[in-house]
Amino acid sequence: MKKGGNAIDAAVTMAHVLGVAAPAFSGIGGGGFALIWLGKEERATFVDFRERAPLAANEDLFKVTSSGRVAREENAVGYKAIAVPGAISGHASILEEHGTLKFGETLDEAARIAKRGFRVDRTLAYVWKLGYRKLLRFHESSLTYLRKNHPYREGDNVSIPTLSRTLTTIRQKGGEEFYTGTLGRTIINHIAANGGLITNRDLEDFKPTTRNAIQGSYKDYEIISAPPPSASGAVMLQTLNILENFHLDGSGAGSSGALHILAEALARSSLSCRATISDPDFTNPNLDKLVSKEVATAQASTITLKHSSVPAETGMLAGTPASNTTHLVAIDGEHNIVSLTESLECYFGSGVTVPGTGVLLNDTMHDFEPQPHLPNSVASRKIPMSSMSPTIVLKEGKPILALGSAGGPRIISSTLQTLLNVLEFRMPLADAVAAPRIHLERTKIQLEPTIKRVVVSELRRMGHSVQVKKRMGKHDPGLYFGGVHAAQISGDGTLIGASDPRRDGLAVGLS
Repeated sequence: MKKGGNAIDAAVTMAHVLGVAAPAFSGIGGGGFALIWLGKEERATFVDFRERAPLAANEDLFKVTSSGRVAREENAVGYKAIAVPGAISGHASILEEHGTLKFGETLDEAARIAKRGFRVDRTLAYVWKLGYRKLLRFHESSLTYLRKNHPYREGDNVSIPTLSRTLTTIRQKGGEEFYTGTLGRTIINHIAANGGLITNRDLEDFKPTTRNAIQGSYKDYEIISAPPPSASGAVMLQTLNILENFHLDGSGAGSSGALHILAEALARSSLSCRATISDPDFTNPNLDKLVSKEVATAQASTITLKHSSVPAETGMLAGTPASNTTHLVAIDGEHNIVSLTESLECYFGSGVTVPGTGVLLNDTMHDFEPQPHLPNSVASRKIPMSSMSPTIVLKEGKPILALGSAGGPRIISSTLQTLLNVLEFRMPLADAVAAPRIHLERTKIQLEPTIKRVVVSELRRMGHSVQVKKRMGKHDPGLYFGGVHAAQISGDGTLIGASDPRRDGLAVGLS
């Protein structure tokens, strides 16, 4: 931005830097979604560069044991878990359509940081300790992302010279180097030699998809969010539509009454939407019906104010506890906005690093249901259902808020609660992001330990199954309940940013 670039240039550059400095969460071996608001045109566009299943994949790819788990963790670790990466193609497409910089320029800082090194922060140190045993399974990953077979610690300086060279090569040869060049062939040869499914054709044929963002309203606000293959936009809009039938502000933020209604609404919208949503090339959910006010009114009529009636079938959206995601927001002086979420899926993805490149590959096949004959079952070239929820809010046609979150299945609940804290409860943005959260997993309400004990007791008296989700030791930063990053445009045009204290982020303003 200081060089005259716009929000799109800044977002792509930040995404590349995060792929280096937060290697457990995202990178060029993964993919994601970008929701873009074009200030002069006053319109939104959505770019889907999520990873796709290989051409050779089918719904019988993974063997499911009697306990319901995938045998040998093949959908989460190793070469069968890898889906076709989309990050480089997506970034190049976004930049070509809406940016001002050349693609190579957005790689310079990431390449420099990979060579010079970056400091490990508390969240990354915690995750490195959680995920390092996966890296130990693969020789190249041990060499590249561990120190003498041990995880890096907070305060350590980590350099990845092989990744720096890879980024420099892509800068010189262009994004197609990842898909059709020498780098692409290196990736394919390594995967093929180890029983993976991705082929040259998979890489050559990958293209990001521009989609219509899903849109709806909440009171006086217009909500723009992620369409299928993400379930997030539909779930959030249906939930908000249900909540319009109640007076949340009368109960107060964080009260048992407000959390009860929120949990009941989330349970119904989650169940309703996840039953039909997956890759729109494979399913055709009736989105207009799912996000209609009429359906929400009918759903709201089944909620009572004093007793739990959470549907018994409610489950997690993506069927996985992974939290391996990054989210960023960029806004420039012309009010171009990018809300961008990226992932490698589980921490450190598949655990596989391509020799000599520093490229850590995703395990996005883990986001599919491993059982056949379901909307989100594995299929050739299919994109798995996601919870990623980049979102932009308008009032009277003008953008006022952009946000999203990391956190696997908690992305939707984290983003939604932050949105409500701003729009419904009028919290300052930083307070809205930091406020205690809940999450619904199956029929159980999970609560952050900072929620008042009296609220927990009252929810139990209403008949809710409640779990206070305590942190896993003193080094746990609390990342289970998501990692929201948001930016707000106030009435006088002032820009306000907020990063989630549960993770290591930063809000920066430039004048």
